[in-house]
Amino acid sequence: MGKQEKKGNKAIMIAGGIALTVVGFVVIPLLHKKLTNKAVKKSYKSENIDFDNLGPEVVHKGTMKGGYE
Repeated sequence: MGKQEKKGNKAIMIAGGIALTVVGFVVIPLLHKKLTNKAVKKSYKSENIDFDNLGPEVVHKGTMKGGYE
């Protein structure tokens, strides 16, 4: 290999490394967020949610029964 080929290969490796870094830090997170949002929205349907029994409620101090204060 001549010096020109080594310089060319080095430049290609640096450019490739920069490109992969940009893809890894910018493109993949954006795609991940977009695709996971679509998957979550598709998997959760509002008809499956029981709005009458959602879970814990906010109880103000002094209104709780059972002696907890």
